[in-house]
Amino acid sequence: MLIALIMASGCLGEKSIIKANVTITEHNGTPIIESIDVTSAKVSKVEDYREVSPRLPGVSMKCISNMRHIDYWRSVDYNGSGEYELISELRIMPDKGEGVNVIIEVVDSRGKVMAKRTETITWE
Repeated sequence: MLIALIMASGCLGEKSIIKANVTITEHNGTPIIESIDVTSAKVSKVEDYREVSPRLPGVSMKCISNMRHIDYWRSVDYNGSGEYELISELRIMPDKGEGVNVIIEVVDSRGKVMAKRTETITWE
């Protein structure tokens, strides 16, 4: 009961995440990353957005800042044209005003990159 009260009160604190909403279309069977909408947010420390096994075929995200990989490996199954959401917890916090490159890749069943696009945000 005590643990439930602590969790409900938010006493466990918060952590930073990066969330990417990705729109993918296909042209003659080749995926095209049309758009990436990236946001950062704070979530409860009890939420888990750490590494997952790579999905093949899949859509993956990695975040780079100051030439360092700052997030955990995140991947979701690729099922053709549609909307995909990837959320990753940060391992390393960028400094305020620092650029963060959010790299999205679509890979086939052998891990070969079929599409890649980068969106850059300024960390606040």
